[in-house]
Amino acid sequence: MDAERNYQSLATNPYSRSEDSSVTNGNVPQLSDEEGQKVDLAWLMAVIRRRAGAMAIATFLFSGISGGLILWKAESAKVFYDGSFQVLAEPVTAEGRLAKLSLSAQTGTSVGATELTKVGVDQADLVDYETQIRVLTSPKILTPVVKELRAKYPKLNYTSLLIDLELSRISYVKDGKEVGTKILRVHYRHEDPEKVKFVLDTLAQAYLQYSLQERLTSLRQGVQFIDEQLPELEKRVNTFEAQLQTLRQNYDLSFPAQTAGDLSAQKRNIDAELMGVQAQLEEIKASYDNLQEEITTGNPIAILSRDPNNLYGSLIDKLYTVEAQIASQSTQFRESSPPIQVLREKQENLQRLLVEQAEKSRQTLGVRIQDLEARERYLQNNKQQLDRKLDVFPSVLRRYSDLERNVAVATDSLKAFLEKREALQLDASQRKIPWELISPPDLWRTTTGQLMTSSSIDKKRLLAVAVILSLLAGIGVGFIVEILDAVYHTPEEVKGLTKLRLLGTIPFVKSLQNYERQLQKQIRKAQALDAPNLFLPQPEYPGAFREAFRSLYTNISLLGSKQRPIRSLVVSSAAPSEGKSTIALELAQTAAKIGQRVLLIDADLRRSQLHLRLGLKNKKGLSDALQSDLSLNDTIQQAPMDSNLFFLSSGSNVGDPIKLLTSSKMEHLMIQFQGFFDLVIYNSPPLLGLADANLLASNADGIILVVRLEKTERATVMKALEGLKMSRASILGVVANGMKGKLPNPYAIYSQDEVSRQLQSLK
Repeated sequence: MDAERNYQSLATNPYSRSEDSSVTNGNVPQLSDEEGQKVDLAWLMAVIRRRAGAMAIATFLFSGISGGLILWKAESAKVFYDGSFQVLAEPVTAEGRLAKLSLSAQTGTSVGATELTKVGVDQADLVDYETQIRVLTSPKILTPVVKELRAKYPKLNYTSLLIDLELSRISYVKDGKEVGTKILRVHYRHEDPEKVKFVLDTLAQAYLQYSLQERLTSLRQGVQFIDEQLPELEKRVNTFEAQLQTLRQNYDLSFPAQTAGDLSAQKRNIDAELMGVQAQLEEIKASYDNLQEEITTGNPIAILSRDPNNLYGSLIDKLYTVEAQIASQSTQFRESSPPIQVLREKQENLQRLLVEQAEKSRQTLGVRIQDLEARERYLQNNKQQLDRKLDVFPSVLRRYSDLERNVAVATDSLKAFLEKREALQLDASQRKIPWELISPPDLWRTTTGQLMTSSSIDKKRLLAVAVILSLLAGIGVGFIVEILDAVYHTPEEVKGLTKLRLLGTIPFVKSLQNYERQLQKQIRKAQALDAPNLFLPQPEYPGAFREAFRSLYTNISLLGSKQRPIRSLVVSSAAPSEGKSTIALELAQTAAKIGQRVLLIDADLRRSQLHLRLGLKNKKGLSDALQSDLSLNDTIQQAPMDSNLFFLSSGSNVGDPIKLLTSSKMEHLMIQFQGFFDLVIYNSPPLLGLADANLLASNADGIILVVRLEKTERATVMKALEGLKMSRASILGVVANGMKGKLPNPYAIYSQDEVSRQLQSLK
């Protein structure tokens, strides 16, 4: 038999796994921060797409409920009437504004005229409008108005009037900025239009009367203040003038500025002359000391030779001539000879004469030093006298300047107060109302003359707010539903949350779903009839489904290397019904089609079903080989669809699968399988709650975790991963199963033969 020949070399050529592996135990690749952010953004967009329906329904419901409540509330809302009048609080023309500004400056209620000229007549505000509005709405102004209104409306009080009353300054936009006008608008709202008109008329008269009284009060206060200040101002002027006159007499300060300049000039001249004398004195003293030292040493020639007039040049030349003659005659005559004696006498006479001249020069310098010292003392005395004058003069001059300034200020103040008193008395005689009513009190009307009404509820604004809030609430409901639905939805979620390699994405196939249902029925039927050899043929799968498994096999192959290829792997899932059996079978068929010798082992000793998918028997399998000395040739079967695909069923049922999987014989068999076949695939039970997959993965090259999208819970997968880490199994990656929608086909431009050739090159 072919199977028997295939196993003849197992005992003599066992495969020993190398420790040089590119996939280490518990290897879980970590995502960088940038990748994590991309996953979060992708998850956010995916949630919005998945929960768009729930968000729309929640938004519609919230909008309908809140909108209905707003409309119902609006129907029962009160209807109000509005009215207003406008007051011009400042003059519009430049002439009028200047006149009012002058008056305001005189009464001390605003800025001065010079300040107005700086900013321009059309830009200066003579009224602090914010403060003015608060004054007009204060109890002091409105309490008399309320008393007058209560004669007709007894229930009216200050609080109720202020609630419906609004004072504002009319503004406009200029060069992109809001600019205020000189107009105040008084607006009043109430349910009774007659009450609105009556209140506005009363307020208009009260505000105009207030402006008149305010003006007269300011004028009277200004006149009274000036009268009180005039005696004190006159006294101050007289006092300062008397002090200034005394100071002039005592210090002869008719022209203080000129006197100060003369004293300063004299001090500068004396300082300059004194510095010159001191410099000359130092220079002559130095020359005198040098001359004295050279005379002492007997070297008058050096002194006289520095004479700038060269008065002693002839004597020095004669001395040099005599010395030359002595030097010349000394070679012919003795020192005691008459010629030499004569020359020596001449030399002595000349030297004595030079010494006398040097002494005269020293005496001359001494006389010069005395003269300069006398001049220096004279200048020092003058400087001291001038310094004493200058020390006293600044305080006198400062006192004089202060008195002059005080006299000028006091005189100007007195003059200004007298002028203001005359102006105020003249203006008080002209009793004109300063404010002007440019828009009389009236109710607001439409263009057709009908009274305008308004509701206490702004339906449009409230409806817009309700729609926005409902939209936000709907989005929140969608995210709450997403959080409560703790399953994986996309392959990116599986990769991001598990931090594992995404080896492949298997698309959702409706025919496969129907096949799984029929298969479960067949399993239950087989168990009921005790007919384990029932066969359910596999359906035809679309091309994208097959391409997904080719891509999966390629990614698994790339995890290994030439020295350490992936020779055995376990296919498992965190929970049942995740599709692991289908993926194990399809992955084995894909590897066999490209020429790999593949052994597919149904290691699920608890619930075997792979033999039903392949149409093979399950009389003798893995459990039988582990419990007896049964030959592998009697247990391994060849799959009917491909000659490179071999199958080892689970075998007969056992009471304790863990005992068999942990036996030394199981470990020996796994080594034998890897030594003979190119790829060994173990279909294992689920991970959670069972140790079968962990035991198999610890002796294989790695384990593949299958995650069913829209079904597998995240907590279940994380618990399963914790168990794998404890077993130190090598996690190759995850496979996302049941991806709905269109998948990109990376092999779309290749034929099936070309794909097979490319995968064959990976061997």
